[in-house]
Amino acid sequence: MEEIPKNLFIRCSNETYKLAHKLAKSESRSLNKQIIYMIHQEAKDKGITIDKEPSVMGGLEALAEKKK
Repeated sequence: MEEIPKNLFIRCSNETYKLAHKLAKSESRSLNKQIIYMIHQEAKDKGITIDKEPSVMGGLEALAEKKK
């Protein structure tokens, strides 16, 4: 099953906004991708992980598993 993207809204000062854009531009990323990259990098540096939820099978895929 495909994961549904979530929205994340951030309020910040004009200075922070400009810094974020400069960082993104310097690494050839969109602002959105830069923020996502920084979150993942910070989590990796601190050893923070999330537990992956088991995928839910549906439709024919679930039927095929039951038949095994």
